[in-house]
Amino acid sequence: MALSLLIAQSAHAADLVRFVRNKISAGDLATPVAMIEDHKRTTGVDAEYLDAVGWIARGAEVLRRPDIARQYVAELHRQIPAEKEDLLIPYGAAIEVEGRLIAAADGRGAAIRYFENHFAAAKAPALRSRISKNINLLSMEGQAAPSVDLPLASRRGKPMLLYLFAEWCGDCKASATTLTTIYQKYRPRGLELINVTRLYGGPKDKPYTPEEERAQVNKVWSEVYPGLKDTPVIISTDAMVRYGVSATPTFVLIDRKGIVRLYAPTRLSEVELSRRIEEVLAE
Repeated sequence: MALSLLIAQSAHAADLVRFVRNKISAGDLATPVAMIEDHKRTTGVDAEYLDAVGWIARGAEVLRRPDIARQYVAELHRQIPAEKEDLLIPYGAAIEVEGRLIAAADGRGAAIRYFENHFAAAKAPALRSRISKNINLLSMEGQAAPSVDLPLASRRGKPMLLYLFAEWCGDCKASATTLTTIYQKYRPRGLELINVTRLYGGPKDKPYTPEEERAQVNKVWSEVYPGLKDTPVIISTDAMVRYGVSATPTFVLIDRKGIVRLYAPTRLSEVELSRRIEEVLAE
């Protein structure tokens, strides 16, 4: 049976983006490329196609195929020449991958300048956060932690862990036990914990009012993080954007001098968090 027919049949059983992601995670770029070509022929250029193209660009960059990454970044730029609210994910993917390709070819400084130019033009908090994340990955560790809306200056002299999360995030909820254990273990040794989120607006089919979403944040915090109920939850879009929270959870470890020692926009294990905190406490 022809490959295109096999792939087309798979599309009925699985979402295109999920199919592409699964294949890329196995190191297979050829099958996703065939899949999106088939989708484009039969369905045209739609949001699902563009999301899948974004994943192929990201996968190619990670798998060290810059030729393929550049090809699909160019496709995204052709199809999405400017920021659009309903296409923020693939548009952001094009910026992210192109910046990383620039970093590999021309160095960190050139990549930071590229990202900063796009950050200045970006409007949506989700897009600004994603671009900021990439700037932070290149530059935040070793620099003074931005205060933004956070009470960092008043806690100078103590090591601090920032936990930036979303109330609906599955990986955040799965991190609750680890975070609670870490805080209970290191609080007696002076560790401060500051939790930060922003208002996302709720589900698309039933948006929250700001008051409803704040209530939902409080409800999730009390139910999922009961061991942390005495630690503050700060709601700040500015802080979430500045710390590049497009992937949740994001962890930021700050030493006694106010210097960022760890910037991790991903879920972390208890072992890894303990190791990094111990390094800071030993100083």
